[in-house]
Amino acid sequence: MKIQQRFLLAPFAFLFLLTACKKEEAADPVDLGYDHFPTKVGSWIEYQVDSMWRDDPLGIWDSVSYPLLERIHENYTDPEGRPSQRVLRFVRDVQDNWVVRDVWTRTLTTAAAEMTEENKRRLKLSFPVRNARTWDINVYNTDDDLTVAFREVDQPLQLGNLAFESTVLVKNTVPPNFIDKRNFEERYARGVGMVSKYWEETNTQTIYPPPTPPDPDPDPIISVKGWRLNMVAVAYGND
Repeated sequence: MKIQQRFLLAPFAFLFLLTACKKEEAADPVDLGYDHFPTKVGSWIEYQVDSMWRDDPLGIWDSVSYPLLERIHENYTDPEGRPSQRVLRFVRDVQDNWVVRDVWTRTLTTAAAEMTEENKRRLKLSFPVRNARTWDINVYNTDDDLTVAFREVDQPLQLGNLAFESTVLVKNTVPPNFIDKRNFEERYARGVGMVSKYWEETNTQTIYPPPTPPDPDPDPIISVKGWRLNMVAVAYGND
């Protein structure tokens, strides 16, 4: 009789253990990638910025390089009632002191990470962070669509003296053509935020001059108008 009871109880014990294991497995949190967009006040990143612009019709071709510091300054509630942060962006003055150049804002929700840059609201990340997930960065503003996708999820990255164990690349999905080129890349590191950015937009026109007696077959004239921005993190930390 005792042997029969043991056999009858055995299935129930197995089911109890299986249920307990399932509950324990279900309790493990799902990693959606929120730590690619830190919100802690006092967090900062210093970048080396290199910018170039070109306008062949006007004969303009210039560039500038400078250090830029972005620091999460304070928490606040945005007009939609969401917890958000103000970001102070500093550049150095002629005395080599950091001075505030402008103020941006950022918001992290369960679905996305947003940044308001120069009064333009942009959807920087769409959660969960997964390879090939796509979205339009300009969905909340009037600029042309800029469709991007996650690439190289959880890949290590070395930037100069900085090493990051896990990063993800945000890259535009529409390839350039012979006239319009748009290259957009941002890379985010876990626990740090955006550590590099490359954004290039150009329009190239090919002009065919009419033949003249001295030159019956003149070469075409290539006219380019556009700009390029490159940002690379050189230091980061928390106050």
